[in-house]
Amino acid sequence: MVPHKNQIKMKPTNSQSTRFALPKLKSTVLKSAMLKSAMTFATAALVFCVAEPFVNAQQTAPPVLRAAAEPAAKDASDAAKPEAAAAAQTPAPAESSSMDSGSMDSGSMDSGGHDHMVQLPGGGPALKIRGFFDIDFGSGAASNTLIYPLPVNNSVFRAGEFDLFMSSKLSEKWSFVAELVVGTDQTNEWGLDMERYQLTYRANPYFEASGGRYHTAIGYYNTAFHHGTWFQTAAGRPFMYFFEDSGGLLPVHSVGITTTGLVPGSGSLNLHWVAEIGNGRGSDLGAAQVQNFVTDRNAKDVNFAAYIKPQWAPGLQVGGSYFIDRLYPPTATGVYRVDQRVSSAYAVYNNGTYELLAEGVLLTNKAAGGSKTADGNKTYDTPLWYVQASRKFHIYRPYFRYQFVNSPLADTVNVFNGRYQGPSVGLRVDVTAYAAFKLQYNRVDRGPLPAQNGFTAQMAFAF
Repeated sequence: MVPHKNQIKMKPTNSQSTRFALPKLKSTVLKSAMLKSAMTFATAALVFCVAEPFVNAQQTAPPVLRAAAEPAAKDASDAAKPEAAAAAQTPAPAESSSMDSGSMDSGSMDSGGHDHMVQLPGGGPALKIRGFFDIDFGSGAASNTLIYPLPVNNSVFRAGEFDLFMSSKLSEKWSFVAELVVGTDQTNEWGLDMERYQLTYRANPYFEASGGRYHTAIGYYNTAFHHGTWFQTAAGRPFMYFFEDSGGLLPVHSVGITTTGLVPGSGSLNLHWVAEIGNGRGSDLGAAQVQNFVTDRNAKDVNFAAYIKPQWAPGLQVGGSYFIDRLYPPTATGVYRVDQRVSSAYAVYNNGTYELLAEGVLLTNKAAGGSKTADGNKTYDTPLWYVQASRKFHIYRPYFRYQFVNSPLADTVNVFNGRYQGPSVGLRVDVTAYAAFKLQYNRVDRGPLPAQNGFTAQMAFAF
């Protein structure tokens, strides 16, 4: 999701609004005719400017580049459905023909007056784009599965996240992925967010490194399911994995370096390791939580994870992670230090028919501010967990989820305080190979506050 409080809206000044105004005409008919002629001329000029470079590029582009621009036919098999989400989310596009590593010569620019049409040596790597979107109807305070809290309790048709997933294989060992999301929220304004961008070098199965903005390897769900709702069985993520700008408690994004690989000699146990270092989450809850460009401290977050995928138990994955960070939240008397730790453990099983997910996370914030904060050296623990089960019957998949979050009221670091627990029951229907209709009921118990109920109908699809 995207915070939209800082959207810039351009408003013309008086000089701008009158500079190109038509002179006053006595004849209304004459004014209308002139306007129509001007619009027709402007439209024709725009079409010519846009179409001519495109036609020239199609005529002069090498065969490899033209072939890369044509959509590839895709097989509508069950392997493309959510059961294979981990593999389907990062499809590797076919590598283009060999690239010349030398610099571009004079022939790599179109000399026909369109110098902006750059042709890469050898045609360049192929860029593959996939899109994901969902359109929802919600009724009840707990119907929203994307943002928390949402104070509006009215029934509403709403847009989900418009997600464009891009991938390109630069060479045999280098690749790039990016995820660009357009979304809206309670302000009813649209915003644009670069959710992920990762340049990856894969030396061999034992070592792979990516730099950029990534989903931290905390638990299972955060790296198995990204921003395309179509991949997920349910209508939304578990509350514990809500995104930072949507009311989430965990640092699910980071900007830095993530590395992973297979442990040599692990054999049929298929043991993998993960090590990450990044900017960490913003210390000030009132500022952007993902530190994309500047950071409020020199300290970096580090995260270590490991998991097994035994060959003798296809579909089974068991793992855990340990995340370390240091925050400096501002107060009226200055800033104080908070040592943050996130421990996780999970076990999941998905063989295409049965899906069983169970995860637990302990978020610990230890204040060490001395006289600068009333917290003293107190430690606040926030337990978060969920379980989910589903079973596929042809195109139907009924599912059940129960989740629990309990954030101490005195913890000033967490964006959410209080208890959030309750069940979700739903049905997913794969109406086509790339479109799913979901019906889901949610109930949220909030401790001393009244419980909330909600009903969601969702159409999620890939394109």
